[in-house]
Amino acid sequence: MEGVGAGFRRADPPVSRTLAEEGHRFEFPQAVRLLEMLRERPGEVESAAAAALDEVVRFRSSISLAFPTTPVERIEVPEDGGPVRMSVAFMGLAGALGPLPLPFSELVLERAARGDFALRDFLDVFHHRLVSLLYRARKENRLALHTGPPERAVMAGQLFALAGLGTEGVRGRMRVRDRALLSYAGLLSQHPRSMAGLEGILSDHFGVPVRGTQMVGRWLSLGEREVTRIGRSGRNRKLGRGAVLGTRVWDPQGAFELRLGPLSREEFLRFLPGGGSAWAPLCDLTRFYAGTELDFTVRPVLKAAEVPAAKLSAKRGPAGGARLGWTSWLRTREALTDAAQVRLKPPTPVPSATGASVR
Repeated sequence: MEGVGAGFRRADPPVSRTLAEEGHRFEFPQAVRLLEMLRERPGEVESAAAAALDEVVRFRSSISLAFPTTPVERIEVPEDGGPVRMSVAFMGLAGALGPLPLPFSELVLERAARGDFALRDFLDVFHHRLVSLLYRARKENRLALHTGPPERAVMAGQLFALAGLGTEGVRGRMRVRDRALLSYAGLLSQHPRSMAGLEGILSDHFGVPVRGTQMVGRWLSLGEREVTRIGRSGRNRKLGRGAVLGTRVWDPQGAFELRLGPLSREEFLRFLPGGGSAWAPLCDLTRFYAGTELDFTVRPVLKAAEVPAAKLSAKRGPAGGARLGWTSWLRTREALTDAAQVRLKPPTPVPSATGASVR
């Protein structure tokens, strides 16, 4: 059976061959990045101190009087392991888009047609350095072009600072990898924080629809010194000023709710406490963005088509291992609506501004 499956498996050509045969299909930064990784000498192409003969890529201007259709026109990979030659159609000194006069471009083309490439090669000396510096500038400001781990890029330190992780002492404390927050540095740098920003971060990170509801409210338990007591030794008993009926107060803006889904059964189980791989990261990432001043609840919504019927069993799985209130439903027919009854709270209580605990 293994041999049969292997026969129907699609075998894509190597990246090096695709670059050589169809280099025009690649964007310029991505093509150079792939060549760096293939030659296992990352970083040399943009190094100002590297010798020209030791660089991974040699850039050549594609001189033509016609307007180019692609940034990269051709990539030539020598068999002897020498520098790759890439013909690009931008930042050239001659040609339709170059700064030199049109008669000069015609002279270069005329001499090249006779097999004399001296003038073209002379212009490529300057063109190669200009394009190399362009790639270096792009690479320093785009993590996607960094060939190593993104957290080691030059720009990563600046992005970590914008995200609130500027020093090593505050990193590695969440059950979310710090490098995953680099792409959200723009949203994390905004103050005050917004529900739209939280929805975007969670939805992108976990790959599920997320919708937040604000002003859900919460109960705050009063401390011993905040409870109203009457009598001679009473306190907080002035009507309209400090008197409170009961031992807790309602905070209408102190909590919000996150609605996840509709989810498949596998996704639904990921967001349940006690074994779900996404529950702890979800709580940590939400706390990091929203802060500790607000409480929140999570409502994972299971698709109607995947709501299982409860069945007593000692085995875990679709037919057994039901968890009361979380993965068990009493039904005799197929569910007509999505199941949104499960409401979860994070394990860590949120302290109030006065030091009282939240329940």
